[in-house]
Amino acid sequence: MRDFFRKLLFRNMTYGTQAGICWSQRGVGMVAVQGLQGPEQPRIQTHFWQGWDGPQGKAPLLYALASEHGLLKTPFNYCLEMESYDLFPNEAADVDRKELAAAMKWIVRDRLNFPVEEAVVDCFYIPDPIRVLPQRRVYVVATERKLIQEQLNLLRPSRLRVQAIEVPELAMNNVMAYLPESKQGLALLYYPPGRETGMLLVARDGNLYFTRRVRGLTGEEESQGHVLDVIAGEIQRALDFVETTFTQSPIEVLYLVSDPEQEMSLREGLAARLGVRLKRIRAEQFLGGESVLEESAFYHLLPAMGEALRPVEVDAP
Repeated sequence: MRDFFRKLLFRNMTYGTQAGICWSQRGVGMVAVQGLQGPEQPRIQTHFWQGWDGPQGKAPLLYALASEHGLLKTPFNYCLEMESYDLFPNEAADVDRKELAAAMKWIVRDRLNFPVEEAVVDCFYIPDPIRVLPQRRVYVVATERKLIQEQLNLLRPSRLRVQAIEVPELAMNNVMAYLPESKQGLALLYYPPGRETGMLLVARDGNLYFTRRVRGLTGEEESQGHVLDVIAGEIQRALDFVETTFTQSPIEVLYLVSDPEQEMSLREGLAARLGVRLKRIRAEQFLGGESVLEESAFYHLLPAMGEALRPVEVDAP
């Protein structure tokens, strides 16, 4: 099981062509990316979205789609759904990095909603480039063993070369690493399809400094102003926290990724409440040649693209 719920910290990185997979109640999406080794930005090689129509199960459909598009020999990554795990910051245990996850499992046991014996825990360090923090901190990822096993039971019969299961926060961080403002620092507010709760991330040069869950707009127009105040307040506090805690220059750009039906209201409301530029992630940034990908499809495929952009783990020499 640990071969799939891979270590999320101190990756020894190489790069190669790989693919990502995501699914929802509506269907499944796959994205294959080429050019991870090159000096230029990687490009989407293959992308598609398929509904769950028909009597066949998920595993046969995944196999059929990967076979049709020539992806059976391509390594895949997959990210968990937001509601299937907990993620929170915590002081890091003073142990060797190889023992960190095992140590953190027992340190955070009182924060879990299930028996610690049933927990699968991993973690990744919060960047501390100039040692301003008295002790290293980590983000702890915790989920139930049975949920991981359910994913493995589904994925194994598909015959896909699944090499890692990861969390959406890191998938989105992989996307952020290739956006124009990455080296200066940027924020991303992402609402997954069909979810009222989103995630806010602040990153710089591929390093994730801050993430937290953020509430979304409700369908009641009379309450939207208050909700926008709350969302904007959470974003501003996060930006101020990163700037002061890590002594970095202010974040000037916030990327917004949301359901098209709510994006305009969110965009207008946040633009009036925040002193940052709001931008969209465009499919054209990751497409080569004359390829076309509709924005609605790109929105559904974004987690799969983030997984396709994931740095590949290799054993240290």
